[in-house]
Amino acid sequence: MSATPVLITGATGYIGSRLVLDLVRKFGDEVRCRVAVRASSDVSFLKGLPVEIVHADMHDSIAVGEAVRGVEVVFHCAGMIGFTNNFRNRLHDTNVLGTRHVIDACIEHGVKRMVMTSSIAAIGSATVDGVVAESTEESAFTELQRHNVYMESKHLAELECRRGVAEGLDVVMVNPGVVIGRSPEPGMPGSSSNEVMRLIYEGREPFCPEGSTGFVDVRDVSDALVAAWQKGKSGERYIIVGESLPFRELFSRIAALPGSRTGKPVVVGGLVGVLAGAAGEFWSLLSGQSSFISIESIQQASRPARYSNRRSIAELGMSYHPFDETLKSAVAL
Repeated sequence: MSATPVLITGATGYIGSRLVLDLVRKFGDEVRCRVAVRASSDVSFLKGLPVEIVHADMHDSIAVGEAVRGVEVVFHCAGMIGFTNNFRNRLHDTNVLGTRHVIDACIEHGVKRMVMTSSIAAIGSATVDGVVAESTEESAFTELQRHNVYMESKHLAELECRRGVAEGLDVVMVNPGVVIGRSPEPGMPGSSSNEVMRLIYEGREPFCPEGSTGFVDVRDVSDALVAAWQKGKSGERYIIVGESLPFRELFSRIAALPGSRTGKPVVVGGLVGVLAGAAGEFWSLLSGQSSFISIESIQQASRPARYSNRRSIAELGMSYHPFDETLKSAVAL
């Protein structure tokens, strides 16, 4: 049997790198991995792995087309995270237009299946009679969410995927929550979410939003991407969340870890939240760097949100790592 040729975009990122390693380890000679990276990316962790490296910026439709040529399966993990308004255009160019280029290339070159790494940011906020309910894959994106530049970009990226399905492409979307957990292998890319967990653990981050959200282990996200390739239904999306919990409980769970110096959280909401968000916007504008703190991100984090993982368990066969185990790896150096 010949090896299945696969392409991974975003292979030097937090999720993409985990996926590359898992594909190589789990499937060996059954897959032939090609990774699309920018010319400026650090690919040192790929040394020694049986992968073909091609240079393709997601903004370059021609380069993307060349990267896709000849593969059967595309894992689209490339993306950008940012929440301040000055990053709106860059988020759109990367998350929306980049996905459009991948979709177009997959259609042109007859790719058999594309697996898209989306986010719970694209999942609608569910309410029943005005009360927050558990969001599912069918929860509609809301007008309020459109004001969050990152959420909007992920929603529009999913619309590109649905356009691809309408044009005959087999696409499955995977929607992880806040992804945390460190890979034990040396040299693997990290994440800003893990750094925040570490700051809370060390008592250097006291500020706590009022709301709640979903969390998931990076290993589970990689497993979900593989399962979506093998078992997912075309045109469907799958929420990948190990546990939904309030940010206050997150602080409590981190405080319970051995060696934790987590203090009493300072709840950020109301005027204090607006001021913190405005400060994040101003810092991002001055530094030119992306920030997780903005007026809209603080407001979104102040809202309760719960996510159902039942479809991922039933259709993808997912099982999730215990959350406390994930937290321990997230705060480890």
